[in-house]
Formats: sequence, structure tokens, C-alpha cells
Amino acid sequence: MNQSQQAIKVQRQEYVEPRRQEEQIVITRRITKGEKSLWAMAATVLFILSFCIVANQARLYMASQEIASLQSKIEDQSKITQQLKADSDSLSSPERIVQFAEKELGLKLDIENIKVLP
Repeated sequence: MNQSQQAIKVQRQEYVEPRRQEEQIVITRRITKGEKSLWAMAATVLFILSFCIVANQARLYMASQEIASLQSKIEDQSKITQQLKADSDSLSSPERIVQFAEKELGLKLDIENIKVLP
């Protein structure tokens, strides 16, 4: 080999060797106390927000159950009211009143004594 070839070979080796050294260097990153505290605060905020969401969902569930129970009570009361209204209508019918007056009180219906008011 002549000198020029040796010089080129040496130059190539110089370029190759630093690259190998760069590849071997491992950069490690340390987590600082500030980063740890930021992550801890973020985790705490996330936990608090999730707890609030779960608590609100529980309140909504309880409220919906209460509404459902109140609606069923309202339906029951409306059925009772309708039944009582039907009983009241049947008891206040004119035929029943006339029958009660004749049988229980001994009264008689005289159509000539009835006066119709305008």
C-alpha cells in the first residue's frame, strides 16, 4: 500500500471509531422532585374528579329511585281516588236517594209538590 491509501484508511478509521463511541453512550434521564410532585398532584386531581363523578352518579341513581317510588305512590293514590269517586257517584244517584227516603225515612214522592226553579 502506498502512503495515500494508508492516509485514506486512517481517515476512515477515525470517522468510524467516533461513531462507535457515540452508539455506546447511553443517556439516562433522572426524574426530578418537581416532576414527581407534578405527577402526584395530577394523580390526586384525577382521583378527586373521578370520585366526584361517581358520587354524582350515585346521587342521580338514588334520586331516580325516589322518583320512581313517588310515582308508584301517586298511581296508587289516583286509583284509590277514582274508586272513591265512583263510589260517591253511585251513592249520590237520584234513584238511590229516592229509594233511601222511601224505605228508611218513610217519605213518599209526590210529583205535584215538586217545583222547578228557573
